Amino acid sequence: MLHTRTLIAAHDTQAVSDTLAQDVTPSVLVLDDEAAVRETLCAMVRSCGLSAKCAATAEQFFETLHATHFDLVIIDLQMPGCDGLEVISRLAQTETCQVIITSGSGKRILKSVQLSAEASGVNVLGILPKPLRRQHLKDLLSCAEPCKKSAQRETPPEPDLKICIDMLRDAIAKREITCFLQPKVRLGDGKVYGFEALARWLSPEHGVIPPDQFVPLASENGLELDLTLSILDQSMECLGSLSDTSLSVAVNIPLRVCTDPRFDKALTALLDVHGLLPKHIMFEVTEAGPSGIDHAELNALLRLRLKGHRLSIDDFGTGASSLERLIRIPFDELKIDRLFVRNIDKSRDARSLIRNLVQMGKLFGMTVTIEGVETPTSILISRKLGCDNAQGYVLARPMPISKLQDWMLENRAPETHQCKLQLH
Repeated sequence: MLHTRTLIAAHDTQAVSDTLAQDVTPSVLVLDDEAAVRETLCAMVRSCGLSAKCAATAEQFFETLHATHFDLVIIDLQMPGCDGLEVISRLAQTETCQVIITSGSGKRILKSVQLSAEASGVNVLGILPKPLRRQHLKDLLSCAEPCKKSAQRETPPEPDLKICIDMLRDAIAKREITCFLQPKVRLGDGKVYGFEALARWLSPEHGVIPPDQFVPLASENGLELDLTLSILDQSMECLGSLSDTSLSVAVNIPLRVCTDPRFDKALTALLDVHGLLPKHIMFEVTEAGPSGIDHAELNALLRLRLKGHRLSIDDFGTGASSLERLIRIPFDELKIDRLFVRNIDKSRDARSLIRNLVQMGKLFGMTVTIEGVETPTSILISRKLGCDNAQGYVLARPMPISKLQDWMLENRAPETHQCKLQLH
């Protein structure tokens, strides 16, 4: 913790006249154990036209937070008793307010904490290094938005839901685990060139069950092949019904499924049934474990590639064996994980990393797709950094197959009759 005399770099007392153009003024709660810093932060917040309250300890912070509605909290990382990391962990479980993280520990630590917080679902507005600078805080506050008091963090439909293997097997057979498709868009011209297939369990009894509750169970109980073939069948059925034969679907494939002797014959049969060619199906291979990829898995992927299927290395950079697999497997596409996209408009480090990943992909002759883009700015930056393609909520959310045809008609270019989005 820095001494109080070193914390404040801006000593001017002129109030900032700009206020946020909001119908409701956001309210701010400041957590810092040093009284002088706490009071200075509150004064700076109020000078920007926002209301502010202070807390000196984590206990006082949560008592105040639960008693009064706040849209934004400013949290110091270094405090005696309970550090800011613990506070952020508790916020991730219960609150939806925006967060500014402050500390004198340096920008790299702050950025790492920000990434960790965002990965746990915290809505981080930004970081505020110490010594504090009034303009920096003002810039962050200008992005603050009031949030509804009734808003609650999304939770699984039934946290205590016990999914048994028979229940999962039955859901696969009945197609309760259905295929949602998310469009993939070329950044050069905005053309939709394909989709990613995503599994969603729509249970009549329990509602939407997220993949992290059933995919591991399928893996542990020998149902990976059945689940993969079901998603392939549904996505191929949809693709075969579309008039644009240039479109393709990317399907996640576990390495264990690749080596299953039943998979190759089943895949060929599905292609024949739906009148598709191997080029219409891309397989996304997620990161392998720490032991890397073995000989059988490598040969299985090579066979898929030789038959005309394209291969994508998914979530690149988030596992232990990325570089090894990049060298050994002839991938066609490198997908940059959404983890690296979150701060693309704020972090020079994030942009540098993405630029290097793009260069690496191009070095190996791959197209580069960036996923998780959620703002027009992130699209613009991704294009400038050299990414070929993108997918994310700002372009289109994953949608059930039943709604895909209407979506494509709404976004069809009159001159080509192909689905095309306007990229700004």
